[in-house]
Amino acid sequence: MSTGSAAGRVRPPHPVTPYHPLIVNAALTGMVPRRAKVPHVPIEPGEIVEDSSACAASGASILHLHARDPLGEPEWRRESYERFLPEIRERHPELVLCVTTSGRTFPDLEQRADVLELAGDAKPDMASLTLGSLNLRREASVNAPDTILRLAERMGRAGIKPELEVFDSGMAQLAWELLERGLVEPPLYANILLGGPNTAPARVQDLAHLVDSLPDGTVWAAGGFGAFQLAVNGMAVFVGGHVRTGLEDNPWLEFPRRTPATNPQLVERMTRLADLAGREVASPVQARKALGLPAVPAPA
Repeated sequence: MSTGSAAGRVRPPHPVTPYHPLIVNAALTGMVPRRAKVPHVPIEPGEIVEDSSACAASGASILHLHARDPLGEPEWRRESYERFLPEIRERHPELVLCVTTSGRTFPDLEQRADVLELAGDAKPDMASLTLGSLNLRREASVNAPDTILRLAERMGRAGIKPELEVFDSGMAQLAWELLERGLVEPPLYANILLGGPNTAPARVQDLAHLVDSLPDGTVWAAGGFGAFQLAVNGMAVFVGGHVRTGLEDNPWLEFPRRTPATNPQLVERMTRLADLAGREVASPVQARKALGLPAVPAPA
């Protein structure tokens, strides 16, 4: 048995010391939840503003935002976002605001890219960019390779950071190509979403594989669909990742009892997990620093 010096060996760190403050990304509305089945989903502009404030007070530092029309249906026009983004910015200037470019309902590139033209107090810090097509329960979210590249290019020109949406390992691989082509800049931010009918499963080995498949240094968050939300969030909290939570992905606070959740409740649940894990909850300023964003949004 060797009795040589241990010089040069790297000792594994204590499990808590390397963990960064937990970034909580709250996805408030989405395209799917309807009031009839998700009673607390915010739909009207005033509701989105109030829910945003409540989630900020509960510990969210990123808000992932969708707009709805007066009938409660998904809306792509930038004017619909101008009805609530400036007020959220006025109340919480340091929050990271992210809008959607999802193709789930609106496949046309120009419709999806319209929010990237928002300016002034309505200009978002980030915009979602799904890195591939995905079969959902009843329909497909089609994201053609050229559409993904053109959205990334437009985000770059607008000075809006992509929020990469990753549902399987092929999507994680595309993040490398975007990085190599200069269409995204480090640090990358990625949401890993598990447990859907045609996504990677919500298992620890799948989460580990996808994290390992992303470019080095990616700031990653994990979320789960429906009953898998808490389990996937918990995995991320306790292994040093970050989280995405909210009514867009999960309507229940207690799945076995089908107890309806609110967005602030789901955020608060993440802060309790962070406390159990011995982790600080990131402030918006800390989240901005981790994501390479300005400390506060640039003036209009």
